Amino acid sequence: MENLAQEKWQKLVKSQKSQSELDNKKTFPEKISSYIFIFDCFENIILYTNTAFETITGYQANQFDLDHLIGMIHPDDLPHFFSSEERGLNFTNNLLFNEHFKYILSYSYRIKTSDGEFIRVLQQCQALEVNESGHLTKTLVIHKRIDNLEKNASEDYKIFDKTQNMFIDDENSYNLSERELEILNLIKQGMNSQQVSETLRISKNTVLTHRKNILNKTNSNSFIELIKKISISEFA
Repeated sequence: MENLAQEKWQKLVKSQKSQSELDNKKTFPEKISSYIFIFDCFENIILYTNTAFETITGYQANQFDLDHLIGMIHPDDLPHFFSSEERGLNFTNNLLFNEHFKYILSYSYRIKTSDGEFIRVLQQCQALEVNESGHLTKTLVIHKRIDNLEKNASEDYKIFDKTQNMFIDDENSYNLSERELEILNLIKQGMNSQQVSETLRISKNTVLTHRKNILNKTNSNSFIELIKKISISEFA
C-alpha cells in the first residue's frame, strides 16, 4: 500500500508543467507582476525571497535584506513607509492568536530598481506564524507592481478582513460612535433597518437616525456608496 501511494504521488509530481522540459523552455518575464518574501518578525530578518524579485527589480534575491529594502524605497516615501509600519504594528499587537490570520494589511510606495527606475509596489502583508503567546512571528509579504506612481498617502493604507470580505476602519477615521459602527457592520451583512432594530433591540426610528448620521459623517449619499468605499474591489 505504501509503495502504491508513493507511485501515485510521483505520478502527480511528474504531471506538473514545471517538470516538463518543453514547457520550461518558454519564459514570459514581462507577465511577472509580483514577488514574495517571508519576514521573520522575531529575528527581524527576511528568510526567503522568490526569484520573481530578480525579474522585477534586477537585484539578486539572495542579497535582499531589510537594509536593502529600506535603501530601495524612494526617500520621499520613507515617512509613509515607517508610519504605515507603525500603524500596522499597533493593530497587530492588539490581536489574539487566530485573529492574526483574518487580515491583510496593505499600502504602497516607490522602490528603485537596479537600472535606476522607480516603480510603485503595493505591499500586502498577512500572518504566516503566531507563537504560543498569540504574537505574530512570521509574515508573508507580497509586492505587486502597480502603474500609478503617485498616490494619496492618506487613502493608501488599508486593512482587509478576509472573513468579512471587506476593509475595516482601524482608526475609525469617520469618527463613528460604537453604536454606529455596530449598525454599519450589520448593514454590511445585508440587514435592513427592521432587522438591525430587532438584532440590537432598539427602535426602528433610532436605527434610521443612526443611519442618517453615518451617511453624514462618511459624506456618502447611500449605504451602497459607502460600502463601495470599503469593498473588495478597492483591494485589487
